[in-house]
Amino acid sequence: MNSATLLDWFQAITSFGVLIIAIWAARTALTQLRVSAKTDLFHRFNDHDVRKHRRWVYEHCRQLTDVTKLSVWAKDMESLRQLEAVCNSLDWAGLLVKNGLLRKSDAIDLYGDSLIRSWVALRPWVHHTRDRRNSPKWLWSNFEELAEEASKDKRFESWMSDGVSIYTPSEIVTFNFKDSTIKSIDPIA
Repeated sequence: MNSATLLDWFQAITSFGVLIIAIWAARTALTQLRVSAKTDLFHRFNDHDVRKHRRWVYEHCRQLTDVTKLSVWAKDMESLRQLEAVCNSLDWAGLLVKNGLLRKSDAIDLYGDSLIRSWVALRPWVHHTRDRRNSPKWLWSNFEELAEEASKDKRFESWMSDGVSIYTPSEIVTFNFKDSTIKSIDPIA
């Protein structure tokens, strides 16, 4: 073997080694990015104000699904702030999943119940808002898609058949997941 062939082999091995290091670095960076996205989502969902907004949505779930009152919510700036905050935070989770920064299973493990309950309560308002703003279906579509995916998880199977229960201070309101209609209202004793 002459020195030129040996040099070619050495360069090929070195290039292959550099490629392996680059792939490893990219995988490590992606893993760190996913951990960062999961941590970010956890902190966003558990932020005091965001939790307060979700509780507000749950407390007003009956009124939010009454299509005759939807235009009232659009005129009340404080209500609008609460509604949009919940939609935006859940849409963010869906966007992280869509862009591969968060595994769908992780998002559903962490917040599947909140995604489903919030979507059931907010679906009529979201559709009304899309129409009112003349927005295409993409407005809060990541939230909608992730809630639909969460509904397919085996842990929520009974919710799909028996209904999605939302606990308010005075009652338990159970909704049909598919259309956000009320299945039952049970007072809390």
